Amino acid sequence: MNNTLKVGIDIHGVIDAFPERFRQFSCALPKDGVEVYVITRIKRDKNVDQLLAQAGILYTHYFSIVDHLEGLNEPIDWFDGLSFDDDAKWNIAKREYCDAVGIDFMFDDTPTDLKTFNTSDTTYLHVINLERKIYKNR
Repeated sequence: MNNTLKVGIDIHGVIDAFPERFRQFSCALPKDGVEVYVITRIKRDKNVDQLLAQAGILYTHYFSIVDHLEGLNEPIDWFDGLSFDDDAKWNIAKREYCDAVGIDFMFDDTPTDLKTFNTSDTTYLHVINLERKIYKNR
């Protein structure tokens, strides 16, 4: 039985909005054996890696909804740099991933995701970001 604590942190509206707080948080956790997961909608690329490095975020795993759905051969349309897929699959992907890998706590600011975690064992911690006026999920 694995008793390792697992924490998920979203990028947009969380890490990028509060980089110093989540840097301190993500750096403190591995010292106690906690696994830190970056769980986000965006595809992992050099810009994302640079953002996380500049913010000083320490993490053990990275999950991208775009990468996940592409791996399942789901069609993804792109408009103005934002990815679009079937809402039914897209909106539950974070919860399904958290459930599959046993995430204990998920830090996210998206109201859509908040609603999907009501049947999950993951404790969803809704980050209130007063500066974010528009939630573009994709």
